[in-house]
Amino acid sequence: MATEKAALRITELDFLSIKENLKQYLRSQSEFQDFDFEGSGMSVLLDVLAYNTHYMGYYLNMVGNEMFLDSAQLRNSIISHAKLMNYVPGSRQGALSRININVTPSNTEDANTNSLTLEKYTRLLGQDIDGVNYPFVTLYSNTVSKTGQSFVFSNVYVKQGEVSTLQYLIDATNTNRRFAIPSQNVDTTSVVITVQESSSNTDVKLYTQATDLTEVTANSMVYWLEENDTQTYSFYFGDDYIGKRPKDGNIVTCTYLDNVGSISNNITGFTFVEPIGGEYSDNVNITSAVSSYGGVEKESVEQVKFRAPYFYTTQNRAVTQNDYETLILKDYNYIDSVSVWGGEDNDPIVYGKVFISLKTSGNFELTNFEKERIKEDLIQKRNVLTVTPEIIDPEYVFLLIEGNVTYNSQLTSLDDSALNSLVRAAIQDYISDELNRFSSTFRKSKLQQYIENCDPSITGSDIDVHVQKRILIDTVNTRTYIIKYNMPLRQSPHKNKLTTFPELQVFDAAGVSRNAFIEEVPEALTGIDRIEILDGGRNYISAPTVTINGDGNGATATASILGGRIDKITITNPGTDYSYAIVTISGGEGYGAITSVKLQSEEGVLRTFYYKTNGEKVIINQNAGTIDYNTGTIILNSLRATGLTDNAFYSDDYLTINIQADEDIIYPLRNRILTLDTNDSKSIQITMVAEV
Repeated sequence: MATEKAALRITELDFLSIKENLKQYLRSQSEFQDFDFEGSGMSVLLDVLAYNTHYMGYYLNMVGNEMFLDSAQLRNSIISHAKLMNYVPGSRQGALSRININVTPSNTEDANTNSLTLEKYTRLLGQDIDGVNYPFVTLYSNTVSKTGQSFVFSNVYVKQGEVSTLQYLIDATNTNRRFAIPSQNVDTTSVVITVQESSSNTDVKLYTQATDLTEVTANSMVYWLEENDTQTYSFYFGDDYIGKRPKDGNIVTCTYLDNVGSISNNITGFTFVEPIGGEYSDNVNITSAVSSYGGVEKESVEQVKFRAPYFYTTQNRAVTQNDYETLILKDYNYIDSVSVWGGEDNDPIVYGKVFISLKTSGNFELTNFEKERIKEDLIQKRNVLTVTPEIIDPEYVFLLIEGNVTYNSQLTSLDDSALNSLVRAAIQDYISDELNRFSSTFRKSKLQQYIENCDPSITGSDIDVHVQKRILIDTVNTRTYIIKYNMPLRQSPHKNKLTTFPELQVFDAAGVSRNAFIEEVPEALTGIDRIEILDGGRNYISAPTVTINGDGNGATATASILGGRIDKITITNPGTDYSYAIVTISGGEGYGAITSVKLQSEEGVLRTFYYKTNGEKVIINQNAGTIDYNTGTIILNSLRATGLTDNAFYSDDYLTINIQADEDIIYPLRNRILTLDTNDSKSIQITMVAEV
């Protein structure tokens, strides 16, 4: 009887399954029915066949993966897919800084000239804190006139990098007009391409990088840039149909900066390595307007895979919110997070504008020059004609975390101090993983998960989270300050009440300077505070009846009319125990009145006070401001502070206002960034408590 032959299964993927499949197939063949497949010779042959099959399957799987951007792993494949989307990955970029330069001619230098030029690409050294000096160059040419005995250059932009220049001769050997830049450290934003007519004709034309194919004509002097397999770059020109093609005999010059990337950030000291204007070097004083920033590494494959499809979707225009975010993140690698919202969502509403807030990698503020540069780039190249972009700074809200963390001492050999360090590290991990971006949502429960999972001995946590705003106090003039948290705040006149730090220096009623704090007035008011008129209605002949319904008792009010409309509603009895109230207007033969009720518990009063040396609290101003707990708005009325007490925690003249949020989840809003100041030792105050 013939033996049924086993089918050769072609879906097996792992080595052992392939080998066993081959054995079963051969055993079913009449030629091998009595053969010992475990014998060494045949086993080796089967191993070879299985390995070969396994390799082929693995390689074909890899080839399949590399055919798609989402699954590709090799940088070369990812770059190739991105190229089809007209996406050029961002290169490494050197840090940028602004410096002020004062040049005073010495006795050995020309003191009679009245103007001085600081040439583009003048070289400097940036002195890093680790002792390594990194090369910088000036980005623009600056000419100033003498002021007194000195030349003063203000806000000079310098960038990290060494200037490199390459030249290529156009001839019959480079018909594809493609030229390599042999450096992996090139800053592609610094590339300048010029084409000289010939060695005898010095007429030079500047070529710019093409960004929008729809705007390129046959005569457009543009070039394209792409990353090579070796992570270097090449540039190439058009073909006289799409972009102007340089002619034989033309000389192409490529100038760029070779840079070290992000390690050049945070440099504040600079010195020139060559004379200014070719002569002045004796009395040159340089001060940094801002420490160097914006140095970034080459765009990673993960960033390319994420950004390229969005860039392709935008088609180089800014219409939707995602368009703005994608284009800005692509063009400015030092931007870490972007928030965009329309004027209709702004507070206050401003139609015809789109608002953009940008968070940089180093949390520094963009200068007005940089904001205008980004705005002009959007308006001139990508923006909808009737929409004006407006760039505003991020609004930082700092978290203060305090409370108790319990642990079982039988489950750990660590002491309180070591456990406390673990908890602090877990809190910082939560901030790093979940916050520090415009789109971040704070969840107290998730923070507690980080805390309670950082060590097996930790059994629970009881923490309070306060939100902190920092305001710059005018120590010269009397001012009213409006501080918007844009979240509900908790009315807590006792343990978790509003606090301020450091002490404000203000005058009391007798004109004596006092070191004062601000706090909530501890009153438990639960009645009706006021009734606001949103619409006065129509055709009222007599004063209508005001009826107040809610879960409280005793509130009454009367209305007065003017010109057929309700002009005013007066509270005659605020009542008690209201957590909500509804007002009904009836009678008076009119209609259409709309009102809004404000409860006393929704608003609080702030006061200033100081302590005597014996600890006695003395009130200075019983009505120093107000706090709206629903909207999270604090108003400090006509505050006249002559200064703030010195402290080691915050910048000079900054007052911090700390209060607990009313909800354990804080959602993102416009330009708000929730974060924790790791440099502030007051930001985390945790006490470890051993379970009894």
